[in-house]
Amino acid sequence: MSDVLIVGAGPAGLASALALTCHRVTDDIRVIDPSGGWLTAWRRRFAQQDIPMLRSPAVHHPHPDPFAMLEFAGGHGMVASGGTQLPTTPIFDRFVEHIVARRGLTDAVESVAAVGLTVDPSGHPEVHLSNSEVVRPDRVVLATNARFPQVPAALRSARADGQVVEAERAAVQDAPHGGRIAVIGGGLSAAHLAIGAAHRGTHVTLVARHRLRVRRFDTHPSWLGPRKRRPFEQEPDPAVRRRAIDNARGGGSIPARFRRELETCAEAGRIDLRERVEVVGCEPHGDGLLLRFSDGDVVVVDAVWCATGGAIDVARDPLCRPLLDRFPLDVAGGLPDLADDLSWPGTAVHLAGFGAALRLGPVAGNLIGHRRAALRLAARLRGLDPVRADRIATGPGACPAESL
Repeated sequence: MSDVLIVGAGPAGLASALALTCHRVTDDIRVIDPSGGWLTAWRRRFAQQDIPMLRSPAVHHPHPDPFAMLEFAGGHGMVASGGTQLPTTPIFDRFVEHIVARRGLTDAVESVAAVGLTVDPSGHPEVHLSNSEVVRPDRVVLATNARFPQVPAALRSARADGQVVEAERAAVQDAPHGGRIAVIGGGLSAAHLAIGAAHRGTHVTLVARHRLRVRRFDTHPSWLGPRKRRPFEQEPDPAVRRRAIDNARGGGSIPARFRRELETCAEAGRIDLRERVEVVGCEPHGDGLLLRFSDGDVVVVDAVWCATGGAIDVARDPLCRPLLDRFPLDVAGGLPDLADDLSWPGTAVHLAGFGAALRLGPVAGNLIGHRRAALRLAARLRGLDPVRADRIATGPGACPAESL
């Protein structure tokens, strides 16, 4: 059996660890993450944005068995939404704690970071850790999902001065009661931050470049089945696949219930909703900032929360850049064209998360995408076809019932 090093303990790393242990393809898994725990950044973000429930249905989670969470919940902690069940944040957290404990992974995450990655001519990885240790596992799974913030040009100088806070660090609990903030962005994080701050007595100006897009999920469910996935997977040109991903995701979106909540807050005078408007200028104004908009208006705020997302670019990623230098491959819009088992061709390094999107499609960065990436890795280690990996979740040799 191969020994595997998983870099990152978010949902993608957890899905990989669960798939490998459930399918018993290795008894030697090492997981590293500076936080020292599972889903630390995920839980912090949910708490900071006061998120009550997941957007993904209950059959999407890190465990290989799609129905594991429904079985665990027993009908509790679920919110009906358009024929699906959405798990509340508390039931999802309890489910994760349960499956982690059942697989003996509770204390598996080491509080250490990967600071360097090299590969020898045969593609064998060598990982340099922040504690000065150098490890040479048989396989490495990069589950960091490292993203580079996309901050509007007008806000970059203020961001450098610490006056603009990115969504990853913004917390509704810090909203100034009786003060004013601007939230920049048109996706779900922007909506959560705006609504949470408004409920805490802050006047919010929500600024979106486009009219807010209302969708139940961030990607159409047709991408979960073969109708969209099969032609995508058969397309030989990675640039065409990259455009398909962008078209499928279409930028930020929010479910209808959040649109209604924003409008309710707007009617109450707590949110100034500005759609089809961009920030074109930003300058200090007393202790706050003066923002200039593309429609000619200005507003003075105490703080700016920037929820404009981030991008993956393997050419800028310090762990992927050495791979690109030694084993060049096609890169489309920052995404690498990986092998079917999500390995960097010619190496024993696998990617999980949105970095695998040119193989897994637009859902690669979602919970369902993390599970699919994990199953492809498990299939590879079992000598099975990774493209048909979804079948090992329910077919012969599937994750045993005692894993729940």
